[in-house]
Amino acid sequence: MTFDRQLAQRLHLSDRDVAPFFAGRTAEIASFNEALDTARQKSQAVFRIYQGAPGCGKTSLADHLSQISGERTLFTRFSESDDFDKESLAVAVHEAAAAANKPAEIAKEVAEIALSLIGKDRLAQILKEGGLGAIPKSTDIVIHIDEAHSMGDKFNPFIKTLHAKGIGWPCVVLLTGLSQTQRRIERIPGMSRLAEDATQHMGAMALAECVDSTMNMLNTIGATGDHEDAAYRVARLSFGWPRHLNRAQKALRDELLIEDVDGDLQRADFGRIKQKSDESRAHYYASRINAPLLAQDQALTLRMLDALRETRSINTIRELASLCKRVIERHGVHGDFPFDPQQGLAFAEALMQRGILVESGTSFEIATPSMADWVHDQCHQHDRAN
Repeated sequence: MTFDRQLAQRLHLSDRDVAPFFAGRTAEIASFNEALDTARQKSQAVFRIYQGAPGCGKTSLADHLSQISGERTLFTRFSESDDFDKESLAVAVHEAAAAANKPAEIAKEVAEIALSLIGKDRLAQILKEGGLGAIPKSTDIVIHIDEAHSMGDKFNPFIKTLHAKGIGWPCVVLLTGLSQTQRRIERIPGMSRLAEDATQHMGAMALAECVDSTMNMLNTIGATGDHEDAAYRVARLSFGWPRHLNRAQKALRDELLIEDVDGDLQRADFGRIKQKSDESRAHYYASRINAPLLAQDQALTLRMLDALRETRSINTIRELASLCKRVIERHGVHGDFPFDPQQGLAFAEALMQRGILVESGTSFEIATPSMADWVHDQCHQHDRAN
C-alpha cells in the first residue's frame, strides 16, 4: 500500500455538513427508505424528522441519503433563508433534475408536476425561458428543510398542504433540526397527528461505527501501519459525536501529511492528534455559548449548565428557569454586567434554542455528554483563578 499524498490533501474534511466516510445510522436510513416506499403508495407527502443536538450528524445524514437514494429520487433543499412556495419548489425540482442529469427523453412529463405546482401561465413562462428539466412520473421527490426547528411561519401553509394533499408526485418531506423540531411542526394546525415512526432522535454513534469510518479514510488514502489501532484511537477522541469525529479525522490526516510522517501511522504523534482534537472540541463548545445573553457573562452561563449537570432532576421549563434564577441570585447580580434574577426564563429558553440543552424523556440535560464534562472543568478553572 502506498500513501496517496495528493488524495489526502484533497479530502473534504472542512465542511461539517459533509461526511466523506459516512458510517452507521442504519435505523435512520431504514426509516427513510420506508418513507420512500410509503410515499409511492399514497397521494400525501410522508414526513421524516431527524432531530438532535448540534453536531450529531443530521445534515450529513441528509447529504448521505441524497447520495444513496438512486436515480429515481430528486432531492430539493430549503432553509429558513429561502422563500418557500409552489414556484420556488418547482425551480428547486428543476435544479435538482439538472444536477442529477436525468434522461431528457421524458421531458414532456415534467409538465404535469410543474402545472400542479405553479399553474399554467407561470409554467408557460418558465418553459419559454428554458424548460424545467426531465422528471418521470416514477420519480420520488424529497423536500429537505434544514434547521427546521427555527423555520418561520411562511412555511406553515405549504407544510400543511403537503401533509394533507401532497403534490401529485411521490414525496417525502425530510426535516432536520434540533431536538425541538417535532414540537415546531406539531404547532402547525393539522400537523399534530404525524405517524408514530416519523421522528428519529439522533445521538452519538457507536464506537464501532466511528472506527469503521476512520478505517475507511485510512484505506482510501493508503496510510501504512496498523489501521485498526489508529482508528480506535481517533474514534475514542470523538466521544461518538460525528462533528468531533470529523475534527479528529482531520487532525489524523494533517499529521499524516507532515513530511517526516509521510502517511506512516507508526511515525504519527497521537499526542499531537489528541491535543488538536481536544482544542477543536473546546473551541466548539465555547462557540455554542457565544450567543446573545449567554455570552454577556459566559462564566455565569457555565455555572447554570454545571448546576443542571449536578441536579439531574429538572423536569419542566419552569423548573429550569427557576434553577437559572437561583444561579443568577448567587453569582450574577454583581459585576460589570449585573443580571435580574427574573431573566432566568430568558436564559433557559436561550440554552434550549442554541441546542445546548435538550429534553431527554421527562428531564432536561446537556445535549452533548462530553460538553457537560467540559463545562465542569471550566467552572473549576474559573474558581481556582478567583
